[in-house]
Amino acid sequence: MSPPRLPPRVPFTSSTFERRDLIVIDDEPSVLAATVLCLDTPEWRPRGFADPVEALMFASDAEPTCIIADLKIPGIEDLDLVAAFCALRRHGVIILSAYVDVQMTVEAMRTGVDNVLVKPTSPEQLADAVRKTLAALDAAPVQDHLTFTRRERQVAELIVAGKRTKEIALDLGISPRTVEFFRASLLRKTHSTSTAGLGAALMRVGFYPDPRT
Repeated sequence: MSPPRLPPRVPFTSSTFERRDLIVIDDEPSVLAATVLCLDTPEWRPRGFADPVEALMFASDAEPTCIIADLKIPGIEDLDLVAAFCALRRHGVIILSAYVDVQMTVEAMRTGVDNVLVKPTSPEQLADAVRKTLAALDAAPVQDHLTFTRRERQVAELIVAGKRTKEIALDLGISPRTVEFFRASLLRKTHSTSTAGLGAALMRVGFYPDPRT
């Protein structure tokens, strides 16, 4: 069976939108507000999210844009958050975090992140990174097949095995909130209308229970 396809991507031009939405994710209200204010220009309309699941819902349906995400969202393990956004294959992703080292930067780039910035960063540096990310995104070939992250695949296999959130979290050694984040991601990617039907939808796109579970 062919993998599910993404909606067609419409390249951004000045005549397409009056302002381009950006997605900003940070659980610190003051930092989130400051970043949104910094990026609020006639060119861009930043959308701020403290909840990563809400950000995922918005990003799944949004026109291709730039996502600026903190790494340390409570309950979501490190690169799991940005990996899920990279796997949408619609957006450019920038990490903006105080917790950055060389190993993490290398891993982030392998995941598909476009840039890694260290907090605090200047408004000029952040704006420049956003412009470069958007330019690269608009110039890239359209990718119309969904991909699944390693963690999404692990969660999917346990969902089709009939396991509940707490059981999945225990099996994978992650938090229940992380499981719910990836459950929401899988719901969007499989176009499932309910959690009850998610297992069947996952099997239709090729997921089966891990025989070791």
